[in-house]
Amino acid sequence: MINDEERKRAVAELREASTGAYRHVDSLDVIANSIGVEVGGKFIHEVENETYAALADLIDRPTCHNVADYTKESFKCSECGCRVLVPGDRPDGVLVVTSEAFPVDWYSCPVCGAVVVEDEAY
Repeated sequence: MINDEERKRAVAELREASTGAYRHVDSLDVIANSIGVEVGGKFIHEVENETYAALADLIDRPTCHNVADYTKESFKCSECGCRVLVPGDRPDGVLVVTSEAFPVDWYSCPVCGAVVVEDEAY
């Protein structure tokens, strides 16, 4: 799963490529390298398949649900299990909310970057 840092790096490299900076290099190689696909030692169809999958990951951000038990935590990611606790609790490996605003409306998971969606059927 691609994270926001990797997404920003890929976007920057693709924008640079759009200026013609790599006009003497095969476009598939430029795109593949920009989005983190290694091309060395692979057949072209393997590079194409990995490039298409990586582009899809860039475009289609993963989603998750907030499955928190609000008596214990402000947020719990349904995908990676990241937990953000209510102020005052501090077990190892868990983020802690320091804001007075509780509960917080979460846009994305602070660990895996998945967009938090509301789904009543979940």
